[in-house]
Amino acid sequence: MRKRYSHRGHSIEAKNDVYTATVSGKTVSGTMLAVKQCIDWWCDTNIFRHPSEFERQTFRTPQSRTSEVYKGYQIMSDEKQPGLWYILVRGQLLKGSLPRIKQYIDHHSIGR
Repeated sequence: MRKRYSHRGHSIEAKNDVYTATVSGKTVSGTMLAVKQCIDWWCDTNIFRHPSEFERQTFRTPQSRTSEVYKGYQIMSDEKQPGLWYILVRGQLLKGSLPRIKQYIDHHSIGR
């Protein structure tokens, strides 16, 4: 059984985890991400690139985000900057180390 997807006006067919599409009159096949990258490149630049030319060929799995609840506030770790944490306080972003954020919550009595 074939599944059909659409991406930026191009039809993508899937059969046994091999995705196929026609881009610029050429048939391309590979992983879903590789075919989508090929279509995106064609739509953005009007230049054809074969899916194997792209560096990343698979979807990245999301990293597990660490969070901690302190006095009713959820403090979350920053994935892009290890060691830093953040929290939204009264609509503003507060970012820093975990002990400093807890100290801020204690000092300013913003507990819920």
